Amino acid sequence: MSPTQLRLSAMHLANATTNCGGRVTNRGQIRARPFTAGVLLLPLLLVGCAVIFVSSYDEVTDQQIQDAAKTTEALIGDVLVNRTSYNQHAKDYQEIDGALGALEMRAANYQKNEAEIDLIQKLRAAMRNLQRIHKEIGPFRQAEAEGVRSLFRSLIHHELSKKRSAGIGGPTQ
Repeated sequence: MSPTQLRLSAMHLANATTNCGGRVTNRGQIRARPFTAGVLLLPLLLVGCAVIFVSSYDEVTDQQIQDAAKTTEALIGDVLVNRTSYNQHAKDYQEIDGALGALEMRAANYQKNEAEIDLIQKLRAAMRNLQRIHKEIGPFRQAEAEGVRSLFRSLIHHELSKKRSAGIGGPTQ
């Protein structure tokens, strides 16, 4: 057989009809049925399943994060501007660590909250490092405080994202 005849034979076989249980069907129809069923079932699966990737928004947690951020910013600002000593802020460090510890315990009560817990743990470690610098070396510089500020921004952004996904405080139409 010539190459042209082989191609025609292959095309003929692909479009050939088959007698299946007394019913004549086209092979193209056989392939289309599973595809059509899949296309029809996909929207039903997507509509029927609500997948949640993060925990729900908690207003108390959000407020506690804001309070801890304010206390931390007041401490950082005072040290950067006034070059205050560690002894003047020892209680502030304890208060901030306690607030972050309480936040970590509260965050652990919610399912799918690993990202927030991780941020809080990193923030606590960064605050302890900043405290150690302040205690052992003296007033820290802005660059040394930037890690703490960055982690607070990330934590606040995380809470804002949860708040928006809950439909709270978003733009109205």
